[in-house]
Amino acid sequence: MSEKKRKAEKKRKEGIFSFLLGGRLFTSNILTKNAMLLGLIVVYCFFYVSNRYQHEKELVRIDKLTKRRNEIRNNLLVVKSEFARERRNSAIEDKLKENNIEVQPLSTPYIIYKDKQ
Repeated sequence: MSEKKRKAEKKRKEGIFSFLLGGRLFTSNILTKNAMLLGLIVVYCFFYVSNRYQHEKELVRIDKLTKRRNEIRNNLLVVKSEFARERRNSAIEDKLKENNIEVQPLSTPYIIYKDKQ
């Protein structure tokens, strides 16, 4: 019994690092017993890496689309403001004068009153 106790004490003192670094991990049957678990962990690692790669690609695509949307939105605002400027009565009158087209001055719009009953 005392011999078994000494071996157990010796094993405990060596520790996990000497077990791993000494190479006894590969000679013991721990790997063969847990081969399925290790294979499953490797498969999960591959799925994790591929999923992360796909996610990063999607984030880059979303960033590009967001930048493009902002550019289009800014262009829309510029075109809208130019259109509003060109649509004003004074701008129309100025264009007509530049092209030497004689028109009568525009009158103010009519005000329609609604009877309140």
